[in-house]
Amino acid sequence: MDLFDPTVSPGRGAIRYAARPKTLQGLKVGLVENTKFNSEALLRRVATRLEKQHGMTMVHLAHKKSAGTAVSESAIADLKTKADFVIAGVGD
Repeated sequence: MDLFDPTVSPGRGAIRYAARPKTLQGLKVGLVENTKFNSEALLRRVATRLEKQHGMTMVHLAHKKSAGTAVSESAIADLKTKADFVIAGVGD
């Protein structure tokens, strides 16, 4: 599968995938919601299912200012220190 990063010029290098964990058991998940209707509710349901199925813990929920804005630098810093991985979600 070819993936393109819209933040860099074409041909500036390959995308490096993050290492995948050997197991999902006990990982800490961060959530980023984009303020659209039902975004937070959907993400919380996903987190609840991950907790039940894999013993995961939701450790941080970041709220974007709007769907069209980037995640704040402070939220990124929190997610990097608190979560093993992050799920970003949309609503509507």
